[in-house]
Amino acid sequence: MNTTPTEKTFSAFIPMVLIAVGMIILLSWNLYIVTGQNTSGVQISAQMNTQIEQARQTEQKLQQIMTDLVTLAKTDADADAIVKRYKIVYTSPAKAKTLSSLAP
Repeated sequence: MNTTPTEKTFSAFIPMVLIAVGMIILLSWNLYIVTGQNTSGVQISAQMNTQIEQARQTEQKLQQIMTDLVTLAKTDADADAIVKRYKIVYTSPAKAKTLSSLAP
């Protein structure tokens, strides 16, 4: 009969597996976060594009109102009073900086 005590050996395989699993979990979580941020960025970009388009339309309407007001001020005293009160000066749209010229 062999009664020698058996020695317990420590395997290096288990810690390496745990480290690998931890790294896989960490990298998967990072990938999930980055994908979510990319989706959010695309949505924000789409919202900004609609807001820019609305700003361009509003700018065009305001330019038309201003042009009409300056033109009307030549013949109407009330319009002339508004132009003088707010010191409105007409400059051609080609020379003035507009939102349309600033946006890409």
